[in-house]
Amino acid sequence: MHICHIVLNNIGGAPKVADSLISSQVKAGYKVSTVILTDLDPHWILSFKSAYIIIVMKIAGTLYYIGGAIHQIWVAIQLNKIVTEQKPDIIICHSAFLTKLFYLSKFIPGSLSIPYISYIHSDYLSESKIERKINPITAFIQDLNVRIDNWIHLRAIKQASGIVFVCKTLHEKFLNLGLNHHRIAISYNPVTPDLKNPPLNSTAESWLNDSKLITFVSAARFHYPKDHQTLIKAFAKASETYSNIRLVLLGDGDLEVEMQGLANSLGIRDIVLFAGSVPNPKAYFSLCRAVILASHSEGFGMVLVEAVANGVTFIASDCPVGPREISEVLNCGTIVPESDIDALAEAIIDHVKNPQQKIDRSEQIAQFFSETSCANQLESLIQQVVY
Repeated sequence: MHICHIVLNNIGGAPKVADSLISSQVKAGYKVSTVILTDLDPHWILSFKSAYIIIVMKIAGTLYYIGGAIHQIWVAIQLNKIVTEQKPDIIICHSAFLTKLFYLSKFIPGSLSIPYISYIHSDYLSESKIERKINPITAFIQDLNVRIDNWIHLRAIKQASGIVFVCKTLHEKFLNLGLNHHRIAISYNPVTPDLKNPPLNSTAESWLNDSKLITFVSAARFHYPKDHQTLIKAFAKASETYSNIRLVLLGDGDLEVEMQGLANSLGIRDIVLFAGSVPNPKAYFSLCRAVILASHSEGFGMVLVEAVANGVTFIASDCPVGPREISEVLNCGTIVPESDIDALAEAIIDHVKNPQQKIDRSEQIAQFFSETSCANQLESLIQQVVY
């Protein structure tokens, strides 16, 4: 059987899951190809080296937005050409957006009738509710475009031969939208082993290894859904009680400079480190007091599972999908109301006052978040679709 994975950008959580699945499928004897849509960003993390064929489609846009309707149709046409040449037995679309593109490509004359599985890694419905600072007319048009786009997304997902959701909460959210598909799999993202152990940022390493300091870590791209603003304000408030706390922010993004300015204005620039994007955030987790995630929305919040896998706990906002379910499955972590500066500050203070011992959740990690478990869930769904 020839399985083709379509992945958006070689960066972030979804490609890591795809890479793990591809490796497992190749070991199981499948022919596996990978089509990568990238926005010309040179920041490559994964190689998908296990895949039999790797095809890179370089397209204009950004990590979270690829062109308008006309450009997306053009991309769908190019995608159709690639799929027609490869002739796979089944397609795995690793996002709602890629599901939409492949769905559109099926309307192109001469396209092959190939079953596809939609792998939903994120709560794209919440992510589409971006912060708007524009006039009412433009806002109305923007909202209308989002509504139409979401309708097409949902239509494409409904037409899939099968759907994988990365958590139960995400599945329930789509059920409330009327998406009651007959082939569904719930598959938590796997904790993948680290093959490399690059050196830590020198400042971060000095903080993490200083017994007099208490360091927290957050790993998230600097864009609106991650709500670094609430995190930085809460940390400034907590530092009024404990001056020996430090915060390491891992990641990059459009709002990084703005958040640096916020830290400066709050007078905490010397205790908050903007360490940039790092290839192995897990190396920081095992040394910190707790991992913090203050998001408005999450696909799942895999960094929280990675924190627990490395023996530490976490503090996370109660956003619609992800953190609360992780906390319940692993029976650990602190959940605070979304966008609540005071509650987050209190949680940070509590973790300073009451340090938690190293957590051994290896059994739960192995049961719910292993590469084998993830691969088996997809394998079962593929068997239902193809046979």
